Amino acid sequence: MQKSRSGEFGGKQPRRKSTYRGISVAPGIAIGKVHMKFRKTHVLSDRTINAHEVEAELERLQEALRISKEQLMLSRAKVAKEIGEVEAMIFDAHIAIIEDRVLLGKIRAEIENSLRPVEVVVSVIVDGYYETLTMVDDANIRERAADIRDVGQRLLDNLISLTPAGGNAVLPAEKTAEYKDIIFAKELYPSDIEQIAQDNVMGVVCETGSDRGHVAVMLRAMSIPCVMGVEGLASHIHDADEAIVDGSAGLVIINPRDEIVKQYQQSQKELEAYQSQLKSEVELPSVTKDNIEISLECNVGHVSEMPLVNHYKAAGIGLYRTEFELMARTSYPDEEEQYHLYCDMLKQVGDRPVTFRTMDIGSEKHLPYLPIPEEENHALGMRSIRLAIEHEEYQLIQLKAILRAACHGNIRLMFPFITSVEDIRVAKRMVRHAMRSLREQKIDHNPRVPIGMMVEVPAAALSLDKFVREVEFFSIGTNDLTQYVCAADRNQREVAPWFNGHNPGMLNLLKNIVRVANKHDRELTVCGEMAGDPIYTMFLLGIGVRNLSMSAPQIPVVKKIIRSIDMHGAQSLAERALQLPTTERVGDLFKRTVQQTLGRDLERF
Repeated sequence: MQKSRSGEFGGKQPRRKSTYRGISVAPGIAIGKVHMKFRKTHVLSDRTINAHEVEAELERLQEALRISKEQLMLSRAKVAKEIGEVEAMIFDAHIAIIEDRVLLGKIRAEIENSLRPVEVVVSVIVDGYYETLTMVDDANIRERAADIRDVGQRLLDNLISLTPAGGNAVLPAEKTAEYKDIIFAKELYPSDIEQIAQDNVMGVVCETGSDRGHVAVMLRAMSIPCVMGVEGLASHIHDADEAIVDGSAGLVIINPRDEIVKQYQQSQKELEAYQSQLKSEVELPSVTKDNIEISLECNVGHVSEMPLVNHYKAAGIGLYRTEFELMARTSYPDEEEQYHLYCDMLKQVGDRPVTFRTMDIGSEKHLPYLPIPEEENHALGMRSIRLAIEHEEYQLIQLKAILRAACHGNIRLMFPFITSVEDIRVAKRMVRHAMRSLREQKIDHNPRVPIGMMVEVPAAALSLDKFVREVEFFSIGTNDLTQYVCAADRNQREVAPWFNGHNPGMLNLLKNIVRVANKHDRELTVCGEMAGDPIYTMFLLGIGVRNLSMSAPQIPVVKKIIRSIDMHGAQSLAERALQLPTTERVGDLFKRTVQQTLGRDLERF
């Protein structure tokens, strides 16, 4: 749905011209006029209630919950019909929040204890969850904050509508604008998507957000070009500004010159033809020109992502981030809850393999109900397997649920952040402990689940031959491995130039990891961001990688590269790259080669 208003840019242009860079969320090009989207604001009363009013407040909460759930179900049905079932399942997560017993119990208890109106209590509690989640550096977790706030806003709107007159003031949202081509907002929620579709929006720009959230998933499905994370843009953009949104390159151009508009209009036509070709190839097998099969799997964090995995014909789940389900809750789910959750995932997958990564918490990923020590450097502190050992009772609950679910699907078990052989041996001891407990309780489980480990710590990567007797498979987490090899925090913008996957040292380490795994006949998968980045595809195949796991929408372009090359060419590229002395020269080689392979400029496509 690449859209433009090709006749809107004639005549004299305003003097104010500027280009901004953000995060590429949904590919494509939009050319049009800006419509500023503002959100209505409730000014809540600071009144208190009497004890005899508590029951009425609880009844109003119950009615607002009923209305909210009804609205969500209607939205789900509409989105399923007009956009797709994958995107509609996003509202299932919102319904789950509305029905969360712990959250509702906390709201009810706070009303009774503080004697404040229900809308005030809801606002405070939702804002508390939102602030906690937005402080997390992990983008997958931060995006859940938007879901919490979206549901909270919906519930608050309905509570206000049930409030006796005079209780609260409402500041109105923006007025309808003449042009609605390109929406600009500080932040968008899934509940905004219906209106965006109805208004025939050309493109979307947000100051906050990332490419991993529910809004991003929906906009990609609707083929609406989108750039998010354009910090500070609000002070430089106005209603009816002329703009170009380059969702592929992550660029927003305000009041562009006529010649720039013409260039982008031509690029629109070329991009539409290219995307049509990729869509037509989704059913084709992932094999090189010399018939070497490459397994393309997906990274997921929630069962709602499964329809997208199925749509792109993924070979399985190469990385199931189980911590997402744990962080989205207000209390640790018990064994039975986790068991049913994992069974739901397996029903969606069928007989394809699913690699369960045990709870990868700590660092920037906190559980609100689990005490985690304050540390100056979270990346080098208590996290992942280290915390699992310290809080073994939580890890055992998860392991028992996974082992039980393994009776119903093709499950593999993987431990994160392994540094030493001692770490993996402790992890395996916990697995044996969980099995023993299930046997004693006479509960069905699968005692033969393959056990593997993440290779993301240099100490493990450099001594991988010591681990081959301990595990049955390896998965390379390129995000963490890169930050530790390059000594550059991947979440710190100032050191971004040093966080680089094609640093020569990183490439040589990857080659050695793959060599050891292949020598000892241990299956190896690359499951970090590098796996889905097309500039690395040929190199990874050239050093012997045969399994890649990535975000589902990345599969088509990676598959296109695989089907366009032979293994001899990939090996030649890898050999050349490993001889180059600088990161810059390696990057130039990778980009030039993949552009020649695809016949496309990656910055534009």
